[in-house]
Amino acid sequence: MSTPNGAPVSITPVGYTAFVELHHLYYELYAFARLGDVGLAEQVVELVLRQTEADWAWALRDDPAAFTWQALCEAVTVARKNAPTSPPDGLHRSMPERAADAALLHESLGLELAAAAALMGLEEPAVHAQLKAAHRWRFGNHPTGGS
Repeated sequence: MSTPNGAPVSITPVGYTAFVELHHLYYELYAFARLGDVGLAEQVVELVLRQTEADWAWALRDDPAAFTWQALCEAVTVARKNAPTSPPDGLHRSMPERAADAALLHESLGLELAAAAALMGLEEPAVHAQLKAAHRWRFGNHPTGGS
């Protein structure tokens, strides 16, 4: 398909569009909570969503939510390292990443377990287990040398 002048038309898959509508706000809230900068959070999310769109067929082979969540977490981590004004991130500094993410989404952003699980591309029991792990880490009951 092309435009009248012969340029190719990019057609965004309907599934991708629905996926973005469902998750975009919470991706930005998560990125903002970790980065402390609205503009930077928006840039990171936009970059990740463009990457997901470009790799949509690949993402569909497994789980688009898990695929995008991993890309978002990696992009936020890189942005934090490159943004000297990012606020302290006590959760992610003091416990494993997945447990910290679950705690941030559920406790700080107020997502129900099912919504947090859908955003992270995990099953609800896995998020529940991560929340329990976060609780143990916060209250000093984590395994020695745990990750």
